[in-house]
Amino acid sequence: MLTAQFGRAVQQLRSQDRCLRGPALHIALVLRKVGTLEALELPNQALSVAALVRDYAGHFGCSDQLQYFRALELPDRVEALQDLLLRGGVGTNDELLGYIDANGRHRPGLLERTLHEDGLGDRAEFVDLCARAGRAACERGQYREAIRLFHLGRCHGEVLQVLCRCLRLPVWREPAAAATNEAALLSQDVQRFFGIYERNLDRYALSSHAWAVARKLYAARMFHMLCDQGRPEAALDVFDREQLLPLGAEDANASELQNELLSEWPRIVWDYVQILRHAASSGTVHMAALRGRVRQLQSFLAAHSHRLTLDQQSTAALASLALF
Repeated sequence: MLTAQFGRAVQQLRSQDRCLRGPALHIALVLRKVGTLEALELPNQALSVAALVRDYAGHFGCSDQLQYFRALELPDRVEALQDLLLRGGVGTNDELLGYIDANGRHRPGLLERTLHEDGLGDRAEFVDLCARAGRAACERGQYREAIRLFHLGRCHGEVLQVLCRCLRLPVWREPAAAATNEAALLSQDVQRFFGIYERNLDRYALSSHAWAVARKLYAARMFHMLCDQGRPEAALDVFDREQLLPLGAEDANASELQNELLSEWPRIVWDYVQILRHAASSGTVHMAALRGRVRQLQSFLAAHSHRLTLDQQSTAALASLALF
């Protein structure tokens, strides 16, 4: 300190003992407030007070971190808040972000109330922060965080895109991975927000095509879940109601939609064939109706043979149906 190397002195104090990090931070804040650091430190050697605040605050809970972030300049504070939202599940914390009800409405949480108390403008500041944090979360593959943050950032189209991305994840095809706690939480969030958006199509001004794709993917997910749960009758009901495969005549709009779902067809065909085999062996479907379904599926596969290739297991299963 006596040689006016304040930045170096603060860093040395921090390194002496963990208990001295708090006092070192407060010294740095005082030096910054009176302008000492800016006046005496060279630009390339300047002490990053923002980094000190964020490092020290990281040892505390969300509520305390928000209090420490008040010491930061606005740009640094916004960056710190965004990083906080992306850390360790914080971006799914209802206490911090606020509760989202079944209709998609939001009750302010600790973060929004703190921003308001700090005079950082109206709710637009919170909305903008959530939108930017949502984009960062999506890029990192933090989809649970991205769904909530995009919703709170009023990026409803982006929420739909993330839901579609989640519904296409390979994790659902791997029983061990799908059984993990994280996968279960993601599945719950997908179902919850799909329901919210289904009830608010007009309010959120969603693209009809984007919603149609999301609905098909969601229906396919429900179809596979029911098959995995050993509920073939319920799965068949979803298959028929949602027309998961275009077994009938297609119009131009339906064709455009199905082009986006081509990658889903092989697994849908596999599960559908298993349902038909179960029906044939258990006698739950009239044989004439069963043969009609098999012929319809065979005609569909023949018509789309140029863009749909079944694996050997599916081909063998389909061939076995011809014996009934």
